[in-house]
Amino acid sequence: MKKTVRHLAVEILNRLESSDAFAGELLDEYLERHCLSETPDGRLLTHLVYGVLRLRGHLDWILARLCRGGLENMDEGIKNILRLGLFQLKFSDRLPDFAVVNEAVKIAGRLQPEKRALVNAVLRNYLRRGDEISFPSPKKNPASFLATYHAHPLWLVKKWLKIFGFEETAALCAANNEIPPLTIRVNTLKISRENFLRRLGDAGWDARETTYSPDGLILNHPATPVQKSTFFEKGLVRLQDEGAQLLSRMAHDDRTETVLDACAGTGGKTTHLAALLRNRGKIVAVDRSTEKLDELRREANRLGINIIETQILDLSETAPSFLRSKFDCVLVDAPCSGTGTLRRNPEIKWRLTEKDLRKLVTSQKTILQNASATVKKGGRLLYGTCSLLPEENEKIVDDFLKSNADFSMGEPPASIDKRLLDSRGSLRTYPQRHNMDGFFAAILKRQ
Repeated sequence: MKKTVRHLAVEILNRLESSDAFAGELLDEYLERHCLSETPDGRLLTHLVYGVLRLRGHLDWILARLCRGGLENMDEGIKNILRLGLFQLKFSDRLPDFAVVNEAVKIAGRLQPEKRALVNAVLRNYLRRGDEISFPSPKKNPASFLATYHAHPLWLVKKWLKIFGFEETAALCAANNEIPPLTIRVNTLKISRENFLRRLGDAGWDARETTYSPDGLILNHPATPVQKSTFFEKGLVRLQDEGAQLLSRMAHDDRTETVLDACAGTGGKTTHLAALLRNRGKIVAVDRSTEKLDELRREANRLGINIIETQILDLSETAPSFLRSKFDCVLVDAPCSGTGTLRRNPEIKWRLTEKDLRKLVTSQKTILQNASATVKKGGRLLYGTCSLLPEENEKIVDDFLKSNADFSMGEPPASIDKRLLDSRGSLRTYPQRHNMDGFFAAILKRQ
C-alpha cells in the first residue's frame, strides 16, 4: 500500500529523532524518492514536517494534558503521530477534523496497531476539551510560558530572558516559529544584482533586494526550486541567508589579497569572499570534512571561481607551520549552537543541551587561538557564529584578547550598515529585528 504524505511526515520526524540529519536534507531525499518535488503533496509534506518541528514544545504541552500517563514514557513514534495530528487540528485547515483523526489512526495501525485506540482517544479528547487547556501565566512564570507557548527549550529561554528581557525574548521566539524568507546571493562575478533582478522579472519571478546585503535578493513564491532553475545551473546564484552574506562582507576589505577560511564547510562564505575579491588573490579553504570540501570544489566550479585551494585540516587540533603568519585575513566561522538559525533548522531546539554548549565553547576557543597564528602582522582575524548566546560570541572574543596582547578590536568595513553594529563595532543580526538569521561577528586586528 502506498504511503500517504502524512505517513511520510511521521517517518521523517522519526528519523530526525534517531539521527543527526537535518530536516531539509531528509525532505530533499523524500521529495526526490517519492517524486513529490514541485507538487502540492511535496509542499504539504514540507509544511507538516517543519510545522511540527517548530511547534513541538507547544504541541507536547497540550498532549501531556490529554494523555493519562503523560508523554514522558510514550514511544517516540506514537508521539510523532499525535504531534502531527494535533498540529493539523490546531494550526492547519487542509483536512476536516474527522479526516485528520482517521488518518492518524491509520498510520498508527501500520506502525503500531496496538496503539490505534490510544491515538484515536487522545485526538478526539482534544476536539472535546482542547479549548480548556491553558498555558503557564506569562506574569507569574514568564520562562515557562515562553518555553511552552512559543515552543523553545526552557534552559535557552531562561538565558535569553537575562539578555533580552521578556518582550524581546517573546518576539525572538515568535520569529523563530515563522517561515524564513527564501534568500539568494547573486554571483557578482557573472552578473550584477541590478541586472539579475531585471532578468528575474523578465522571467516572471517575484523578487526584491535585501535590506542590508548589497548582494542579496529575496524570492517570493518561486514557481521552480532555485536549485533546478537555469539561473542556478549557469552559476548566477547561491542560496544564502542575508546574515551569512554579511559575515563574508565583514571579513573583506580592499587591501585583502590572501584569505584563510578556517572552517569552510561547503563554501557559502568562501565563494562569496572569492566574488568580493573579484576572483583575484588566493583563498585557502580548510575543513576536517572531505565531503564538505568536495562540495565546495563543485560549487566553486559552478560559480566560475578558480582562486580557492582546499585542504583537509582540523584547526581544533593545530595550525601547521606552513600556514603561520601567511594571511591578510582569516575567517573563523566557528562551529556553534546554531541558535540564530532556528527558523531554518527548528530541530536544533530539541537536540541542543547546555552540556553541548559547554563543549562548543571549548572548541571555539581552541579554533580561534590556533587560527590566530596564521594571521600576518597587520592582518585581520574575523570571528563569527550563527549563535545568539554571549558565551559563544563576545565572551570568546574577550577571553582571546586577554590572552593575546598583539590583537585588538578592529574596525568593520564601511559596507556594513551601522544599524547592525554594537558599540564595539561587532556585527549583530536578529530574526525578530532584521528578518534574517542571527549572527555575531567581530574583527580582531593583529598589531
